[in-house]
Amino acid sequence: MISPIKNLAGRVTCASEMTRVACEPGQIENTCIRVDGILEQSLNEIYLFDTQTLHFEYVSSRAQLNLGYSMDRLRMMTPLDIKPEFDETSFRTMTNPLLHGEMKILIFETMHLRADGTLYPVEVHLQLFIQSGRAVFLAIILDITTRRRAEFALRESEERFRTIVNTIPQLAWIAEADGSRSWYNQRWYGYTGTTPEEMEGLGWQKVHHPEMLPKVMERWTSATAAGKAFDMEFPLRGADGQFRIFLTRAEPLRNVEGRVTQWFGTNTDVNEQRLGEKARREVERRFEVVMGNMSEGLIISDLAGQPLHWNPAALKMHDIGDTEEMPLNHHTFAQLYELSSVEGIALPFDQWPLTRILRGEHLQDLELRIGRVDRDWERIFSYSGALSHYGDDKELAFLIIKDITERKNAEDALWDAKVNLEHKVDERTAQLLAKSKEMENFCYSVSHDLRAPLRGIDGYSRLLLEEYHDQFDEEGRNFLINVRTATKHMTNLIDDLLAYSRLERRGVSRTAIELSSFVSNLLDQYQARSRNVRLTVEVSDFHVSVDPDGLAIALRNLIDNAFKFSGYASEPAIEIRAQAASSDCVLSVRDNGIGFDMRFYDKIFEIFQRLHRAEEYPGTGIGLAMVHKAMERIGGRVWAESQPGAGATFFLALPLSGTEPVALSRDG
Repeated sequence: MISPIKNLAGRVTCASEMTRVACEPGQIENTCIRVDGILEQSLNEIYLFDTQTLHFEYVSSRAQLNLGYSMDRLRMMTPLDIKPEFDETSFRTMTNPLLHGEMKILIFETMHLRADGTLYPVEVHLQLFIQSGRAVFLAIILDITTRRRAEFALRESEERFRTIVNTIPQLAWIAEADGSRSWYNQRWYGYTGTTPEEMEGLGWQKVHHPEMLPKVMERWTSATAAGKAFDMEFPLRGADGQFRIFLTRAEPLRNVEGRVTQWFGTNTDVNEQRLGEKARREVERRFEVVMGNMSEGLIISDLAGQPLHWNPAALKMHDIGDTEEMPLNHHTFAQLYELSSVEGIALPFDQWPLTRILRGEHLQDLELRIGRVDRDWERIFSYSGALSHYGDDKELAFLIIKDITERKNAEDALWDAKVNLEHKVDERTAQLLAKSKEMENFCYSVSHDLRAPLRGIDGYSRLLLEEYHDQFDEEGRNFLINVRTATKHMTNLIDDLLAYSRLERRGVSRTAIELSSFVSNLLDQYQARSRNVRLTVEVSDFHVSVDPDGLAIALRNLIDNAFKFSGYASEPAIEIRAQAASSDCVLSVRDNGIGFDMRFYDKIFEIFQRLHRAEEYPGTGIGLAMVHKAMERIGGRVWAESQPGAGATFFLALPLSGTEPVALSRDG
């Protein structure tokens, strides 16, 4: 049994071996005599020293040579003189197991001190030896300088290896023959955020994606079993919890017998590269989809005129059914097609679109006719294109083609229709002018020819009532009053018709006005009528862009109606308000009169349409039609809300103005 022996500092300095077999002293003496000559020739150092005094009794020639002492000098010395690591106490503590028979041999490493003061490493094999019935220590010393140098060189080599592997950008590791990993470089710990304790054995599985781990294990087990290189891409989890793609390679390390002793592996981060490749593939797929769905034709060519790509639309435009029929280059294309201007003038080859682009020109919507040489086929195309730079000063020619044959045909047809339309418009304008003239004449006739008889009827009926009042009975006087009332209604109707006609024909002049002062001026005309009416006016200083005359006509008619239809209310009330709404100002006129049924809403703005009897609410049925016409001409609009017996509200939407309003006189 071999046991470790420690010095007083607690460091292991040697090992001891115990055995149950003991040698007879006589046998050891005889053996030593026979081999004495052989020991002198040994390359190892051999010492005999007293167990009590520790003085050397025998030192071999090799030991004397290594130490630089003579035998006479060495007899006066002890092991403590050449082993500076020990003092007497520590040395006797270490050798006590030999003296008490607890071990057969004691093996340890230490340093020997030469006469010149230099040290050299040795491995000591110490055992108890019985000589002539007396116990002495026999020490066989191996000079391990060469071994120490080899070990140092190995450690230095390993240190260099670890330094180099810690410097490389890859994650690196060493695995044992069974596949369990025993070492990782700092890059591995830096990326994964793990500790050496976590990574012991098969701990590396923790940083693998759960879905990929079974496949990785299958491939890794197969590689280690076959002793073949491992090569695979898979994701590894980083310290931030995110997975990145790594290219992992591992090579087997073999001994002189060819047996795999270890594996050296690296993980190279290829995440950006793979994502870039994926993005490029995605772009290529999108490009193919876009090219396949473009309505415009696209031809890509190199600088020699060699076509690199025709999209499906370009093939279809040129009546090419199969890519195998596609012209091999720009010159063979010219043998199948001919180009000319839209007017039909043939173009030489050096003026063709692609030829001009290859010369460096930039084309934009160049319209040309194109036809096939071998059959009756002709279209009109619009060409655009230019040279495009990419990479290291490389260039490609792009030619974009639009088939505008139908558009050009439609333009020609539209031009013919336009010419005909202009002729018809001229004819229609002349007819409208004639009709307008007729309307003016009609209005003149209404104004003059109809008014004269009405004035006569009104005048004679008035004279009859005044001069012959007492000669008529009550019924006769009522007849005359009805005649005068009808005459007055007819006169009002003529006046309103003329006003409506003038409104239709009059020009529109928009002006920025201040609405509050405009409404105030207009209401001055209703002072007498408003004495018995609760009139509420809330109009802020809105600036609107309108035709003042048109607005006055519309607003006056609405106010007249409000007074008329609220006249029979117990407490007549009229409200005029204004508020902003988006880019408009909404002016409202509300009364508490009889109102109307919204089922008849579509009729109230039509001319001569009345919802109430003229005997109860006199009028011509033209007022709201004039309001609608006036708002239509000034760019506004009118609408209403009402319920029978609950009054009515009319709204005017007026465009707001951003300019200063004009000053209005009190009479508007």
